[in-house]
Amino acid sequence: MKRNVFYILTVLLLLSVPFVAGAQHDADTPARERASEYYYLHAISLLEQDSLDASFDMLEHCRILAPESSAVMYDLSAFYQFLGRDSLAHAMLKDIVSKEPHNMKYCEALVEYYNRVNDKNSAIALYESMLGNSTSKSDIYMSLYSLYSDSGQAEKALEVLDKLEVAEGKNEIISLHRVKQLVMMQDSTRALAAVHQMIDDNPDNSQYRSLLGDIYSLFGDYGKAENIYVANIKRDTTDLNSLTSLSNIYLMSDRDSLYCETVESILKNERLEVEQRVSMLLDYARYKDRSDTTYMKGFFEDMLRLPFDRLEIADLYVQYLLYREASPDTIMPVLEIILELEPENRSALLQMLVFAIERNDYEEVIRCSDNAILYIPDMLELYYYKGIASYLLGKKQECTGIYELGLSRRSEECTPELVAKVFSVLGDTYHELEMMDKCMEVYDSALVYNPSEISVLNNYAYYLSLEGKQLERALEMSAKTLEMEPDNAIYIDTYAWILFCLERYEEAKAYAEKMIQLNADMGAVEYHHCGDIFAKCGNISRAVEYWEKAREHGDTTKILKKKIKKRKYYSK
Repeated sequence: MKRNVFYILTVLLLLSVPFVAGAQHDADTPARERASEYYYLHAISLLEQDSLDASFDMLEHCRILAPESSAVMYDLSAFYQFLGRDSLAHAMLKDIVSKEPHNMKYCEALVEYYNRVNDKNSAIALYESMLGNSTSKSDIYMSLYSLYSDSGQAEKALEVLDKLEVAEGKNEIISLHRVKQLVMMQDSTRALAAVHQMIDDNPDNSQYRSLLGDIYSLFGDYGKAENIYVANIKRDTTDLNSLTSLSNIYLMSDRDSLYCETVESILKNERLEVEQRVSMLLDYARYKDRSDTTYMKGFFEDMLRLPFDRLEIADLYVQYLLYREASPDTIMPVLEIILELEPENRSALLQMLVFAIERNDYEEVIRCSDNAILYIPDMLELYYYKGIASYLLGKKQECTGIYELGLSRRSEECTPELVAKVFSVLGDTYHELEMMDKCMEVYDSALVYNPSEISVLNNYAYYLSLEGKQLERALEMSAKTLEMEPDNAIYIDTYAWILFCLERYEEAKAYAEKMIQLNADMGAVEYHHCGDIFAKCGNISRAVEYWEKAREHGDTTKILKKKIKKRKYYSK
């Protein structure tokens, strides 16, 4: 442990107190005690300040001053356990417990130590000794019961429960622990007798009667168990414990109609906890789908008419319909129920958006995105889809504002890849608006977040080539796209065209030939470029062939017409 300046000063101060260990003058004893008390209080203060090293050092010094102090030894033992010096901690705790056997705080610390090192026998022995020193024995008895039970000493565990019952009188907790222990012992006779006694003592308690059925069921006597459950349900048709247990017996015995009838009565019981209802409804859906794939839709609809747990039921219904690959028209009304009950429901909002995207309903995409943004304003994906939809509706100017707002609001959890994607489409939009400076600036931002954003690498490189700027950088970016997708015609064309701009015509021709050999889905731009490349390589007949193809694919520019007519390459 590190020594601090304050500790050194206190040691020097202490040395001014005249004493000799083992030959202490009586007059010195109070001084030592006062010093020890002072340092102890300071150690506790340091501990509260999380100054562990200093606190430990101070406590060690207190032990020198007052080796008989149980309080100091107690606190030091905790430090030694923390440091992994278990034997020393154990010795300290045993010592202070032997000195102060009536101090339950010290006894419990030693018990905790035994439990931590899994020394159950020592823990049991200590608890047994504590019984004679404690006025409150209930907690000790329960701890002893757990230790005996965990260590396989079943009869000892039962004896402890008997003693606890004598001390406290009969109560449900003790009785249930006794039944549990007897079941673990596979002692059906005594377990059943214990439950019968509970029923005799509490004849109106339906849970005990259900427990009796459970015990019969555990020991394989399903007939008696069923009779008990049926009798319980006759007394109380809403007895959930008996209904649930009875449904399990019907399921095990392949009595399908009775199983379904019982489960449905449980599911429609308003006393059923929502988590249980959802879990059981999910299991029931799986069961019914094995034989009747249409039944559950009607049953879900019935469940949605109930006045409770509608949100959870609707949510599970949507999951079921998605699993069953139901049509969006079937799922949408259920999503609307969810959003009526909980307008901010994230899953429902996003699923509505997904359906709108799948339908290519761009107006609906914008509406769904706006609804979701109200509740999830930092979700960048929403702005991405809204921007795409606006672009496809011809609202290009609006797109830039949408993307910029989304980027400014994005959450910290947003992935760099998504940020790069949004910067990418923002750059594309700026290009469409002929704002090239902004386009290049935004592309640079995209590559900061994702240097491998392939669409940015390709478009950035191509636009630089069109402007005749930074061609070597453009070639480098284009080369990265070919590393990722070597057979992509668009990326091959970009690379070939940059080589053309660098006047590396033969290299450009090799990539043009590759594009043609791949039988790629080429457009007017690619055909036009091929024509230019072949022209510069001296093959004018092939050049005209590809210029003609460019015209067939929609290129009506004057420059192309001039090239075809004159059978010659022109830059302008």
